Amino acid sequence: MNALNFPCHLHAVKGKALFLKRVITRNCQFQTEGSVVNYKKIFCKHVRNAGNSLGYTGELQTEDTKYLLDGENIQVTRTKKTRKLVEKIKDMLNDMKDGRSSVSPYDTAWVALIKDINGSDRPQFPSCLEWIIENQHSDGSWGEQFVFCIYDRLLNTLACVVALTTWNTTPEKRNKGVLFIKENICKLERGNVENMTCGFEIVFPALLDKAQHLDIDIPYNAPVLKNICARRDMKLKRIPKDVVHTIPTTLLFSLEGFCDLDWKRLLKLQMQDGSFLTSIASTAFAFMETNDLNCLRYLQRVVKKYNGGAPHSYPVDMQARLWAIDRLQRLGISYYFEEEFKDMLDHVQRYWNQDIGIFSGRNSNFCDIDDTCMAIRLLRLYGYDVNPDVLNKFKDGDKFFCLMGETDKSPTAMYNLYRCSQVSFPGEKILEDANKFTHNFLQHCLSNNQSLDKWLIAKDIPGEIQYALEVPWYASLPRVEARSYLEQYGGANDIWIGKTLHRMPDISNNVYLEAAKLDYNKCQSQHQFEWTIIQEWFTQCNFQHFGISKKELLEDYFLGATSIFEVERSRERLAWAKSLIMCKMITSYFTQEKPTTSTKNSNETRQMLLNNLLKFLHQLSEETYETLGKDIHLQLHSAVRIY
Repeated sequence: MNALNFPCHLHAVKGKALFLKRVITRNCQFQTEGSVVNYKKIFCKHVRNAGNSLGYTGELQTEDTKYLLDGENIQVTRTKKTRKLVEKIKDMLNDMKDGRSSVSPYDTAWVALIKDINGSDRPQFPSCLEWIIENQHSDGSWGEQFVFCIYDRLLNTLACVVALTTWNTTPEKRNKGVLFIKENICKLERGNVENMTCGFEIVFPALLDKAQHLDIDIPYNAPVLKNICARRDMKLKRIPKDVVHTIPTTLLFSLEGFCDLDWKRLLKLQMQDGSFLTSIASTAFAFMETNDLNCLRYLQRVVKKYNGGAPHSYPVDMQARLWAIDRLQRLGISYYFEEEFKDMLDHVQRYWNQDIGIFSGRNSNFCDIDDTCMAIRLLRLYGYDVNPDVLNKFKDGDKFFCLMGETDKSPTAMYNLYRCSQVSFPGEKILEDANKFTHNFLQHCLSNNQSLDKWLIAKDIPGEIQYALEVPWYASLPRVEARSYLEQYGGANDIWIGKTLHRMPDISNNVYLEAAKLDYNKCQSQHQFEWTIIQEWFTQCNFQHFGISKKELLEDYFLGATSIFEVERSRERLAWAKSLIMCKMITSYFTQEKPTTSTKNSNETRQMLLNNLLKFLHQLSEETYETLGKDIHLQLHSAVRIY
């Protein structure tokens, strides 16, 4: 069967109009602001015309889907599985709270190092030590189980070995961890720098110092370790100590890698929740140095929430909400969750800071461009009034950065800024500048095969970037985007890169993916069913007599489905396609290049035209009355007379 992947879309922009004009021409080109996206090309890509048949690809079997035909009103009962998945996703969105992230052995180990505040020779958080003991891999390491990143494995393993040695427990596990470090330390020489965990060159040497103090048997004189320590020293020399103590920077996320800190000044940079930039390890280190009770209360909340473990960062409520909405939108199933999205974006807007933007967690005194631009884009799309001038905080000359002082830019952060820059109003120069810079940056990344990202390990980042560059937002058809993103979205396999590798199930999970596939196939099945119906109508009305081909019918139905794709909007979709055919019929009758008396003045042809038109107008007014309770037959007849 021939394949058609329907691109379907109707941008829902509340509040101010976005001045995004669309002009549909006979060649299926959508134009706006001087640029042209050729949808004839997209149509030909997705439609394989053999006998004008219609099909779809990437199908998942949905055996319990049933179709009921009442005239041309097709009602589709949603599959039990789809309903179940949608309800599950709604529960996840409603229960998002502070956001979810997998446990980080590294951060858990730092919390486990804290001694009992009452003075006993025991850990303050014994559950963290128990978590470490119970979660060692069979090869002796700790870290992300299914994706091997040498930076992640060594950092996590060394931290856990230090914790076990500190409390002199489970020597067999400790020795197994040491053996893993010895056997794999050389792999650091071949490690992919783009996937180096954040701040590795700062925090890993600090752990080496602790390990050496505990007489842990590690080859400290290995050239690769000496090189890392040298890089640490060089980097620290470039950082003015005054900056660390006076301005909120990413250095607050890795305080455990520093020494000789002025904690009296640093505590002024502490967040409202007691943490240092939401970092568990950094906050644990701060408590060990200061005995600050706000740090302790924060750590107690985290360990309780994670049942003895600790994530790399907490909370992540802003990132979890924004990225979950983004993923569900791009997968084409956002229309199930409009109420949930409203609550989630209300939460984001509540903590939005117009002066600095936002961070992954609420109430942060430090922000980044990735979370900030994602918030601007989504808040605007849902009608919130947000000023993009905050992006000037992330602009240096004609360039943009994600974090102040970063040495290399993240393709995904610039990709998100590029998408944000397109949701703009006339005269917003900051977004114009962002669009120009990010477009060139992303083109360079693709051309030079430099799309590996420092924040995310995903299935197909180059494919996502390429689609965004080829199809700007104003011309994007979500059904095409959904079909593309279904291939690119990695589901639960996506890995996020912080100081350790971690997973964020609110953003990347297989429930979203499965629900999106089922919904996509359900819509495709409905469209295919309607294609059968509209072909029968086309034949009955004898439109070929007016020189209209089935290929034109297919194109017109395709255009209808690009804007009106939901299963329950069958009548709207069919009315759109039929209206286009009716217009072509009338145009053909009155504007043939070589009119002849036998054709133009034929009573049979004239009667056929009138019958087709009157039947269609009657059907349209009747269905509108049944659906909306409004009688529009006078308006329809008036419109036809004007036409």
